[in-house]
Amino acid sequence: MKKLFLSALFGLTLVSGWAQTRVVLLNDTARLGVSPTALAKTYPPALATRSGEKGVFERHGKRFMDSTHASMQRFFSFMEANKKRLPVKGVLLQVQEFVRPDGSYDWVFCQFRSDTLTEAQNTALLAVLTDWYTQHPFPIRTTTGFQTSRFTQIGNVPQPRKPRRGPGIIATLEAARKTDRPDTVRMLAFNQLDLTDIPDVVYRFPKLEELDLSKNGLRYVPAELTERIPTLKRLSFLYNSIPDDSVFFPKNNHLLALNLQGNRLTRIPQAVGNNRRLESLWMGNNKLREVNAKLLRRLRRLNDLNLYNAGLAQLPKNFGGLRRLKVLDLYYNKLTTLPRSMRRMKRLEQLAIAHNDFTTLPATLGRLPKLQVLYTHHNRISQLPASLQKLKTLRVLDISYNWFTVPPPILASLPSLEELDMSNNNLQELPITLSSLKSLKKVYLRANPLSQGDTKSGPYAQLIKQLEANQTEVFY
Repeated sequence: MKKLFLSALFGLTLVSGWAQTRVVLLNDTARLGVSPTALAKTYPPALATRSGEKGVFERHGKRFMDSTHASMQRFFSFMEANKKRLPVKGVLLQVQEFVRPDGSYDWVFCQFRSDTLTEAQNTALLAVLTDWYTQHPFPIRTTTGFQTSRFTQIGNVPQPRKPRRGPGIIATLEAARKTDRPDTVRMLAFNQLDLTDIPDVVYRFPKLEELDLSKNGLRYVPAELTERIPTLKRLSFLYNSIPDDSVFFPKNNHLLALNLQGNRLTRIPQAVGNNRRLESLWMGNNKLREVNAKLLRRLRRLNDLNLYNAGLAQLPKNFGGLRRLKVLDLYYNKLTTLPRSMRRMKRLEQLAIAHNDFTTLPATLGRLPKLQVLYTHHNRISQLPASLQKLKTLRVLDISYNWFTVPPPILASLPSLEELDMSNNNLQELPITLSSLKSLKKVYLRANPLSQGDTKSGPYAQLIKQLEANQTEVFY
């Protein structure tokens, strides 16, 4: 009876060594006699949230963010493996975590974003969460411990469907079957309809240009889809369950954009190369083992490639053969460098390599004459190569959440720069040359040593006034 009483008193808990992990509802803290406010005084914040506040990971924000991201990926995998234990398909929740110096969790306060959960469902969810937090301590050890809060989800949270509306758009199966003017329909928005097969009704529209089948339960892409709809230009299978060897396309000259994000693919399907005029290919949120550059080079008009969160540790040496690319998204991968062949991408305008493992950028980036936007935030970069001063068309440069201690000297050589983000580094100084950048409209300096205290009365007050006089917004 005593054991049962303690379980009820402290919520669902498990013991690991001497450390106990307690996962409870935020609404139960008063009844349990635990104070979130008192705990907040014991555990400093992981990252500063207010001016003058210092976070435990103030100088290691990149490491903390990467560890948090990796932990959340494991969290989602854990919940997928335990989905039979979940009493609901999915639920949003807010968690406040208090982490001991050894990485084990002391208290976790949960707030489920649902008004319909029963007490039994709350208990079942807390049981799964307790198993997670007990078995998966935070991977970084600290001297003080820390606290952090975030929103996340358990399972697949049903999203309210907002049917697309507009001239030439049909968003329901019923409307698609009933319309007596199929020749006027340009788009079928069949997203979030719990489809497991592609309905035959899609083939009755002679001028169909766009088909959105995202967020369903589809497991294959049939060849007849592009074969029987010769007018189809844009096709989305975003967030379905399509595995390898289940994607088929006949040779065609009409499909321009294909979205296969968030499926179960480990490689770019070979059949994608049959879409000979494809301009946009989105393959992110798949666990790709490799990128077949030879296959992609068959897409001679490809200018937009999305490989977001694809688990890539490297790109092939011949990746630079994609010479028509204008937009390349490599967010949330494990890249440490880029192939030298990328210097051949003379048309590239936007490059996103944020949330990777770069410690330096390759000098070959200076060989991209049309580059306008460069996102490098959340890496471990401490300097930029001198060759980047050749980027005379660069408008946006984001080097936030890196390891810079001094601003890159090449900044003064970027005449087209409009937006510069250097926040969350370890900058001790500002270059006076910033005021010479006549195109500069926004500068972000938050969470740097130089921005602590009253910046407007500090050593860089005059420079900031000069920037603002030049109509440059300064955020600090």
